[in-house]
Parts: sequence; structure tokens; C-alpha cells
Amino acid sequence: MGKGPAVVYEVTQQMLVAVTLMIHPAPKTAAVVGFGSGITTQILLSDPGLERVDTIEIEERMIEAARRGFFPRNRKAYEDPRSSIHIEDAKTYFSVANKQYDIIVSEPSNPWVSGIASLFTEEFYRHVAGHLNDGGVLVQWVQLYEIDFASVASVTKALSPWFTDYAIYIADRDNILIVARKNARLDLPQERVFALPELREDLARMAVLSTDDVRARRVSGKALLDPFFGISRAPVTSDYFPFIDNLAARSRFMNLKAAEPVLLLIPDLPIDALLSHGGHYEGRG
Repeated sequence: MGKGPAVVYEVTQQMLVAVTLMIHPAPKTAAVVGFGSGITTQILLSDPGLERVDTIEIEERMIEAARRGFFPRNRKAYEDPRSSIHIEDAKTYFSVANKQYDIIVSEPSNPWVSGIASLFTEEFYRHVAGHLNDGGVLVQWVQLYEIDFASVASVTKALSPWFTDYAIYIADRDNILIVARKNARLDLPQERVFALPELREDLARMAVLSTDDVRARRVSGKALLDPFFGISRAPVTSDYFPFIDNLAARSRFMNLKAAEPVLLLIPDLPIDALLSHGGHYEGRG
């Protein structure tokens, strides 16, 4: 709560927003699935260009707990007039509200928590894509601990068909961010967030001082990742075939970790530069 280096989950919450705002050039509307500490909503509201941020949380007591535990770090989530908090199931909210967004941030708890696995299914991603404007960005937090590689592959297989492009960024060794874009190419992150004083200060606490510090966390994009996850025989996770839900408790009990996405980023060979079709790394060799 004080000054000093950011702690683990704070890094992930900061990166969720930073990467998204560095990819979408001028977002006006955003939705956050899962209130948590309220810090993700707070960071989004540091962008003065955003006109509305809707945060959807299924458990009302979570809103009360975050106010007691994290205020004033999450002050804007409660007090900024652009912020609206909705106590509702995410799928129900999107269906009833019938709003379109430039950004949707999905940060549910671990899939082994009862009911959470439904937020990683093909039905959920199809639903979310329908509520994004063209060029809109979805960012999905996926925990790599207490999960296996097959489950992570199942999530990407569920997400990929509904988005033109996606990429994975490493928040830390235990958490990844899947950034996906609707009806548009997913460009590399740009500098604009460093012009936002509050966000620039928060990123500095994580030693993220430039766009290169964010780009260095990029594992790869859809062209390479689809075949990579396709190696797994895991099926697409679905409401009608709950693959993740069936494995989640076992993965937690066995304390499994899906290290493969991180290992893809840190080998001696530049795998993404050699195998992807994006051309993002031309001229670096």
C-alpha cells in the first residue's frame, strides 16, 4: 500500500492495463470483469480519454472488502464519475446491458474456483467479442500456477477463433496476459501511456520505463501460438464440454505449473523471430 517496488499481483494488474492502452490508440469505453482490489479499474481511469468504465463483479462483499483493504489506492473506482460498478454475472450483464466497448479486461480468479471456468470457454469469448467495437481489445489474465499446459492450450483454442489476432505477454513467471483484437491486426505496444503521469509512475515501480520494457515481455502472436498450442491434444474448453473445469481441482491438488509459455520467451534461440510471420523483428538480426 505504500511506496516501493510493486508486489506480484500488482505487477499483473498494472500490465493488464498498460499493454491494452499501449495497443488501442484511443479507447473511449472499457469494461472490467472481476473487481478484485479495484486497482485495475483505478489504473484504467488514469487515462483521461476514457469516458466510461463499467466494472462487473458477481460478489457484492468483494466491493466492500476492497474499499476496506485497498482504499485510497482504488479511490477512482468508487469516486470517479466515469466509473460504474455492477453486481452481476458477467455473461448476464453483457446480455442485458447490450453495450459495446473498446476494451474488455477479464481477470477472473483461478479456474478451480467454483463457476470461474465458465469465463474461459469458447461461449464466453464469442459473447465478449460480440460486445467489442471493431478494433476493440480483450485482455485475459491467465494464471500459470495450479494449472497444466493442456488447460492453457484449451483456453487459447477457445479464444483464437473469435479474434483476428492475439499475443501473449508475460506479467511474471506465474501469470500471462492474452491480448486479443477484433477485426484488426494486433500491433506492438506504443509509447502513449508514458504520457500519463499516474500510469508512468506506477510502471516505474515495476522497472517498466519504456515501450521496450513492455515489448520484451511479448512471447509471440497468433501465427506462432496457434500451432504451438495445437501440439496439445486438449479440446476447446466449452460450457458443453468443460475440459478445464474437470482438470482444475486435480491441477491445484498436484500444484502443477504450466511453464511452457514462459520457456518459449526465454530460450537462447529467438524462436518468435525465426518462426512467426508478423515481421515485427525485421532488421534486429
